[in-house]
Amino acid sequence: MTPWLNLLLATTRLLDLHDSAHAPGSAAVQVGREERPGRRDGFWLELACLMLDYLLEEDYRTNSAFVPQSRCLSYLRQFEPGLKADDVLYLVNMLATPSELFFRRRQMEDGVALQASTKQTALLEKQRQTGLVRLSNSGRQAAQLSLQVEDLLYSEHDAAKVLTAMRRDDYARVPDLCNRLLLTIRGMTQALRQMRENPTREGKLEAFRAQQKHYHHALNGLQKTLLDCRQQMSVPQWRERFIQWADQQVPPWDLMQLSVSLNRVLNAIENLSRRLSELLADIAEDRVQSMGVTDFMALAQQLLLTPPSESQQDALIGQIIPWQLSVCIPDIEPLTRLIRVERSERSTRTLVFDEGEALSQDATALQRFISTHGPAMRERLSQGPLPLSEALACGWAQLGDDDSLPQLINMFVDPGQLDPALEVALESPSIPFEYVMPDGRRLTGDDPRLRYRVNDE
Repeated sequence: MTPWLNLLLATTRLLDLHDSAHAPGSAAVQVGREERPGRRDGFWLELACLMLDYLLEEDYRTNSAFVPQSRCLSYLRQFEPGLKADDVLYLVNMLATPSELFFRRRQMEDGVALQASTKQTALLEKQRQTGLVRLSNSGRQAAQLSLQVEDLLYSEHDAAKVLTAMRRDDYARVPDLCNRLLLTIRGMTQALRQMRENPTREGKLEAFRAQQKHYHHALNGLQKTLLDCRQQMSVPQWRERFIQWADQQVPPWDLMQLSVSLNRVLNAIENLSRRLSELLADIAEDRVQSMGVTDFMALAQQLLLTPPSESQQDALIGQIIPWQLSVCIPDIEPLTRLIRVERSERSTRTLVFDEGEALSQDATALQRFISTHGPAMRERLSQGPLPLSEALACGWAQLGDDDSLPQLINMFVDPGQLDPALEVALESPSIPFEYVMPDGRRLTGDDPRLRYRVNDE
């Protein structure tokens, strides 16, 4: 529901102004909090978002075919088991009934504002005789807008558009494209600032890990593309073409207009890099502080009073005890991040966060897992659904002497890596399971299943 919620956050106050009865020129300018009628529990809003998402998937799959309301009811009952057919009918009637929207059109010649209205606000189309439904044009547009609100950080294609516009001598579009990039980068910088204000280190780490790919794209792809644009501006042939184009414009253009637009985006990227360094420094500082306030003496006494299980002791001994008692060498890995931060503060170059090495290592481990255990898992899936508990019992959490539990769990998070036709399902009611790994780790929760997608038609 998050994409739809982001769309509502961006448009709700515009609807409040549309419904406002405030008279122009009135001295009453104070605005209070909007009191909205309704249940105030988000029930119908959640069902509407779920239905729109389901109909969007059906629209892609069936080439905009109408869908029976019974199938919508079956889908929504996965989230609300007690939902009735009348509830779905009310929801369909509400989304399929248009509401009139009033606005103004201004004449470009004399600037006169003309009142206009539209009723193209229904999100669904409903057949009167059969009751079949599908997304309307407004519904498809709303779904695309909601996804764009969530995916504004994917802007490397906009940077490529800047370079393409300069190569095609379409210089008038460069400032607008740079402004779009600037808004995106500043939004990401604001998100980093909010992470720093998070009072717990765990929250900062979780937010950083969730957004690290966006930072990587912004700091590498955007910066590289924009530097290519600046290099393009130094080519004599390009300067001659720009001067010929600028002389034909009214008012005339100057090369400084393009240079300022590119420099503003590059400065925003540098500011984003600085915020990222500060976030990493905060995380490292919080880790040191959390270690300083830990009472290890009390922890050791508690271990003596209530010792851990034998499997946990074996796991701790294997990870903590040094291989040779006569040699104890400190690990330099905890110091690497501090060295990088110190180097970035003294360096005159723009800091670029690069996680390519870590990503390549993870990709290599995942490829090894799929190439080793993939054929056996596909052969087992051809016989029926594969629960996670059975996959663990088959030893697929181990890859030789290496631990492959993260890669196995990844198959149940993104099954398309193993086979695009796979999907994840849960038993209804859910079947909890508990599994203890040989090294003492314990897995508890629901038992998800991998299975091949079933065609409803």
